[in-house]
Amino acid sequence: METMLLEKRDGMYDLRPLINWLSQAHDGTYKIDVKLVRRRRTVDQNSWLWGCIYPLLHQALNAQGWEFVTDEQVHEFFKAQMTDDKVINKHTGEIIDIPRSTKEMDTVTFSTYCDQLREYGRQYLGVEIPDPVPAEYRKGGQT
Repeated sequence: METMLLEKRDGMYDLRPLINWLSQAHDGTYKIDVKLVRRRRTVDQNSWLWGCIYPLLHQALNAQGWEFVTDEQVHEFFKAQMTDDKVINKHTGEIIDIPRSTKEMDTVTFSTYCDQLREYGRQYLGVEIPDPVPAEYRKGGQT
């Protein structure tokens, strides 16, 4: 399978790589899937999730009677609730949930996931999760 990136700038595409590839391809039928490429989640996003969001949710969940021991358990708990893909057995109708990894999320999807966690904390646990602090305002300006 061939992967090719095409970029659109100022409303214009450079299709030469695609045309060159097609001109050299063997006769046959080809399927071309097009999707917008987004950056994967950032280090700052991940740091906010693990350094702020999960610890606050962990503390709030335990105050509500849960007995989570680690932030990793909190992570798995919320992945199962908020990121799962449903897989159906076409013979029995049984549906299972498979949590998706947050590692592969793009920046937009990851941001939405964090917003869902914040809303859950606000609505069900009475905890306000602060906005992330931009890197330039952190102590020493380090990311």
